[in-house]
Amino acid sequence: MHVGEVNIEQEKGYGGAGYEEKKEPHAKMRGLSVLVGGGVEGYTGGLAPNINPGPSVDVLAAIRPSRTFGLELGYSGAVNGIDRVGVLGTGPDLVRNSAQAALTVGLAATPIQPYVLGGYGMNWYNVRNGQALGFHDDTNSKIPLGVGLRTHLGSFTADARANYNVLLSDDLAPGVDNGDFGTGSYNGTINLGGTF
Repeated sequence: MHVGEVNIEQEKGYGGAGYEEKKEPHAKMRGLSVLVGGGVEGYTGGLAPNINPGPSVDVLAAIRPSRTFGLELGYSGAVNGIDRVGVLGTGPDLVRNSAQAALTVGLAATPIQPYVLGGYGMNWYNVRNGQALGFHDDTNSKIPLGVGLRTHLGSFTADARANYNVLLSDDLAPGVDNGDFGTGSYNGTINLGGTF
């Protein structure tokens, strides 16, 4: 090797058929991602005084044709305790199941990527032991808006996000009018999975 030349032998390695180029591991940021995770969910506005924060779960499948743009479909669920005054026994709670579709837009094409999201979803609420307090089962739609940070290490993908869900109707609780301004839900989750 002469001065000023690159040492070719450092860039190559032995393989079954002779010399092969060494391939550095890279972040897989395009393709199909499948993630599972959990976090916490709570409510705002007229629902906040009566519904306590509780655990939530997420299952996400996302297709990203580019490093920054993606379309995701997801299921999420949560269980929140309902405040009660003068009621003894097993506490009432609110069980939510939800499906949503969202667009995600990365703010940088880097392996550690901040992003924003927005979409549309449906909620199905089931009230357990809370009917005496005026709560009842309900179905409503939502507009999820959020920010997140995802990272890629090879095919491994990790995602942390915070969402605010604008509820387009909220008739499940007593004293809360349909479409009350500022009434919604929030959640924060950490999701782990892979990109293929």
